[in-house]
Amino acid sequence: MTTIASTSAYELGPQNAKNIREDLGNVIFNVTPFMTPFTSGIAQAKTSADNHEWLTDTYADSVDDNAAVEAEVIGSAEGSERTRKGNYVQIASKTVTVTKKAEMFDRAGVPGKEMAYQLMKKGKELQMDVEKQVLSNQIKVQPTNAVAGVSATVSSWIFANQKVSGTGGVLNTASTGLTKPTPGTSEAMTQANLDDLLDGVWDNSGDFSSAKIMGSAGTISTLRNNAEISKGISTDVTTNAADGEIINRVAVYVSQFGPIAVVPNKHMPADTLYVLDYSTWGLAFAGGKKIHTTDIATQASAEQKLLECYYTLEARSEEANAAYYAINA
Repeated sequence: MTTIASTSAYELGPQNAKNIREDLGNVIFNVTPFMTPFTSGIAQAKTSADNHEWLTDTYADSVDDNAAVEAEVIGSAEGSERTRKGNYVQIASKTVTVTKKAEMFDRAGVPGKEMAYQLMKKGKELQMDVEKQVLSNQIKVQPTNAVAGVSATVSSWIFANQKVSGTGGVLNTASTGLTKPTPGTSEAMTQANLDDLLDGVWDNSGDFSSAKIMGSAGTISTLRNNAEISKGISTDVTTNAADGEIINRVAVYVSQFGPIAVVPNKHMPADTLYVLDYSTWGLAFAGGKKIHTTDIATQASAEQKLLECYYTLEARSEEANAAYYAINA
């Protein structure tokens, strides 16, 4: 396995420590919100090889003439072969360096060790990197001693239900992780395209109980502002009965198949909308552990640690999902 070139270093010494106590409040406010709605909502699995594999199967189409004669001689059994799919493990990493002197100072907002705080922060950043990567548009790449492994992303697995707007767009040609779509010139979202995608998901799975409509803030705003589509958008608000405080506000798209939650995700591509059935995806981690921490040899008077996430995406039933590309958001 090789380490992907997403490594970043954070060095903390007296010269760049901004929270050495003078007259600071005792809370650190992180400006960037921590949010990973997709990878936090899907199943977790364990992998023990660079090429992580799983099996998929399908039900036969239903028939209306399944009637047998009692004691009739049974013919050869009918069945379908399972399909083996695989994805390569990708390694995302971060490095933290904290000087010994920095640990000795009384720091605002960090009640414990500075190293512990930085490990927590970088761990969340790793999780956000994984979220952004699996929702991007990349094919799988086999790792070698000189090439970083890349996990095939959602777009390279979705094949059965997809739309590409505009001219020059090319749909994904297979669900193998080896091909990906090419979005064309962006165009306005249409009710007809969205309904076609939902029809396809229904025909292939018949279940929206675990489905979410996910897009960037701009794409979700486009969804809400579309004169046709917005008629199907409603907002479920949960309040505290005692004081009327709003506890939760969830937007849903009321389709002909029932309500589907609408989830904005800041890690989504700006021009893409996914219909994702969370129950059909998985994220496999090497050894079943999300983040591995390794001590690196001390440099001068500094302590250094390496955080690594070995992961790959499982597409367990791509037919239950849909993708809408090249939306003018």
